[in-house]
Amino acid sequence: MKSDQNRSVSVYSFVFKTYFQYLYLSKFSKKILSKEKYNTKRTHFLKRKGIETKTLFFQLGGVYIKIGQFISNLFHILPEEFLWELQDLQDKIPPREFHDIDKRWLMDFKKPMDEIFESLEKTAYASASTAQVHIGYYQNKKVAIKTLYPGIEDTAKSDLKTISKVIWLIDSFVVKVSAKEVNDQLQSMINEELDLRSELKNLKILKQMFALEKDFYIPNPIEELCGRHTLVTEFVEGKKIYELDPEPLYTKRNPNLDKLIKAYILMIFDYRFFHADPHPGNLIFMDTGELCLIDFGAVQSISEEETQILERILVGAMRKDYHLISESLYELGAVTESLSKDELTQIVKYSLEKLNRILADTDHFRNLSFETLRPGDDLRFLKEIQVSLKRLLSSLKLPPNFLSLHRVLALLLGNFSFLDPTRSMIEYAEKPFSQIVLKGGSFKRLWKDEGEEFITSLFSLPKELNDFLYKWNRGEFSKKDDYKSEELKLKEIFTFGTLGSLFFFFGMYYAEKFWKEPSIIFYILSGLCFWSLAKSSLSYWKQK
Repeated sequence: MKSDQNRSVSVYSFVFKTYFQYLYLSKFSKKILSKEKYNTKRTHFLKRKGIETKTLFFQLGGVYIKIGQFISNLFHILPEEFLWELQDLQDKIPPREFHDIDKRWLMDFKKPMDEIFESLEKTAYASASTAQVHIGYYQNKKVAIKTLYPGIEDTAKSDLKTISKVIWLIDSFVVKVSAKEVNDQLQSMINEELDLRSELKNLKILKQMFALEKDFYIPNPIEELCGRHTLVTEFVEGKKIYELDPEPLYTKRNPNLDKLIKAYILMIFDYRFFHADPHPGNLIFMDTGELCLIDFGAVQSISEEETQILERILVGAMRKDYHLISESLYELGAVTESLSKDELTQIVKYSLEKLNRILADTDHFRNLSFETLRPGDDLRFLKEIQVSLKRLLSSLKLPPNFLSLHRVLALLLGNFSFLDPTRSMIEYAEKPFSQIVLKGGSFKRLWKDEGEEFITSLFSLPKELNDFLYKWNRGEFSKKDDYKSEELKLKEIFTFGTLGSLFFFFGMYYAEKFWKEPSIIFYILSGLCFWSLAKSSLSYWKQK
């Protein structure tokens, strides 16, 4: 492995070399070559850069493998020609010698692995960014044995310094990326991954949370063999995402993606504790139909307040309530006061309208082109509202804990665009979001905020009806003929008022869940009841 100084030089030289090569291709070659020759040259350039990037990351290992895994799944943004060359970073990382792995076991357990496990496979089953997995048997049970690489802690510490400087350069001279927040969260995430006791704790938490969910599975740990440098769990058979066949174009929804989006909506909005590394190597689709999550080194918790703000942002987007979204972004701390509320609201409105146009006009969501995204339109819009791109970027701030959410979203988008490129992730998310989040969150607040008004208005009946019910309850009514007609009319008023209010309440309930058909039916029933209420009330007053 290269020395720390050579590793840093390799990264800096590769970044600058790639940047200038791309500028030459996009600014010079594009102007002098025909469209066909330019596309051929561009494809060749992207494949070559993909191979060079993969080779460099394999040589450097450690944290760079983790970054490569993240990049390799961005099918919705980056060109396929480049990304396909990076797929080996998911689960084909060159393994370390078994002798090196065995050193960790001698340090921790005073015994070599051969004396602990039966039928131990000395050839690595999988190699990750910071650890290696071997397969063996323990007490007649097939197990996955994860062990940290020797010396990985010191290497990661040095690499994080280099990556921090690269992010600072990008933040200072290319585009604002909230360098401090990104670096802090990246360092926290890597440090947690270098202590497998944290991973064991995370595994047990998620296993408890998913205990009642039949579609998901978390492997059982072998706790007596778990420590700071080692984690042993049962081995789970199944297929990774890239071993599955993508859905044929324009056919049914992919059931595996239904499970995947449901898992993350549950973790983020219900459990508020989520697996933060859903790259294809960490998702196993079992033959039983269950989705199994593995590798719990990168997890993140989110506060109830942050979850509620996220929920308001998403509900605001579905309702096209741009003011609600703007207020929530300020509350979240994602935007500074240097951008006024009116400016932010205009930007939110433009962004959502553009997103809706892309969703409506795009029939293939893998590797979206610049022609589809049309960034030039964005710059013209900002010029119209007199907001410079520099001021917009400087006003944006990555809130604490949200680097992980951003990473999860990017990886999920890549998974979705591979398995079902003809549907957006939003289409998959709409139903489980309504069932899990709106049912458990917004409906409760709707009842708290507005339900009391419904109940109050339900019993805010005419004075005569209140007097009648009071006397009726005390038995003060005499059963004379002249009271019978009045009593029937009042019963009609009470019945239609009650039904109308209830139907209206359920109409609002289903409207909030975006279930149009039942919402419309309840609103129609409510209208009929209130129309009948008006007729009965008019008849009652005439009789009086």
